[in-house]
Amino acid sequence: MPSEVVKRRLAEAEGFLEEAEYLYSEKLSNLHTLAKLYHAMIYSLFALFELRDIGELTHADLIDSFERDYVQKGIFDSTVLKAMRFAYDITHECDCVHMKQPEDRDVLRLEPVVRSFVHEVKALLSGQ
Repeated sequence: MPSEVVKRRLAEAEGFLEEAEYLYSEKLSNLHTLAKLYHAMIYSLFALFELRDIGELTHADLIDSFERDYVQKGIFDSTVLKAMRFAYDITHECDCVHMKQPEDRDVLRLEPVVRSFVHEVKALLSGQ
């Protein structure tokens, strides 16, 4: 049975995924859509590591831990890691005003990977 922290983090991840789908369907902003997809992945990592808050860790630290503890051990495919790093690079760009907007193909490529990842994390943590 997942802890309350895990349940809350998974619910937040699913919420970010829903927001991304809405933003994309309304054609509001691919950058904001990608940011929501990224946050769905990060909150899934919060659930995996049972983090109430990130503390001293950075998102990069969390992604590195995911690679070491889950991808290298074959629990999750490297496709998820690549998607996470791609979204991280775009969403952590320092000059958002002048940066190139992600294209539809970027969103369309990431969305199914993120959706699958969120559901796989939920299944893993629920013991299914």
